[in-house]
Amino acid sequence: MDRVSPQLLVAMLETTGPQYCDIMALRKPFETAKYAVSWAGEEQSENWFDVAREYTEKWHHQQQIRDAVGKPGIMHRELFYPCMDTFMRALPHTYRNVNAEDGRLIQFSISTSDGGDWYLQKNGTGWALVDNQAGKKPDALVEIKPDTAWKLFTKGMKAANAIERSELRGDTNLTHALFGMLSVMA
Repeated sequence: MDRVSPQLLVAMLETTGPQYCDIMALRKPFETAKYAVSWAGEEQSENWFDVAREYTEKWHHQQQIRDAVGKPGIMHRELFYPCMDTFMRALPHTYRNVNAEDGRLIQFSISTSDGGDWYLQKNGTGWALVDNQAGKKPDALVEIKPDTAWKLFTKGMKAANAIERSELRGDTNLTHALFGMLSVMA
């Protein structure tokens, strides 16, 4: 693609983008996807999750371009939150080898109103994302900044740097596993 000008590349994206969206819209959300979302530990995924994965790819690649050229990112809830929510579906797979007592609860927070809170709980069969509507006090908390989160989950930042930029409370066995999470194909 070295010979392709930025203008041609933009024109190609303007042409193929709507066509791509039309193809995605035709997929039945709860049917089996052609490709599994392997970074979430799935051997078989439903179309909605595969489409969400595709969204995260488009979101984070454009974010990388914005970062590279010094332009502001699209860090507002309408576009940022769906990407992070999809990335966080990798948490149970990421924690699969983390030993803890049943019932242990970890809270993951992205530290702006554009982010959100996710809860992971240990149960008899492993780890699962849960709602914390009862308001149970988490056993551990990881609060991470938006710019740190997307870069960490897409291999754009080393774990040690992300840990330095985050707030961690509770058992380090429970907090540090997040920093090995990868939410893209690598």
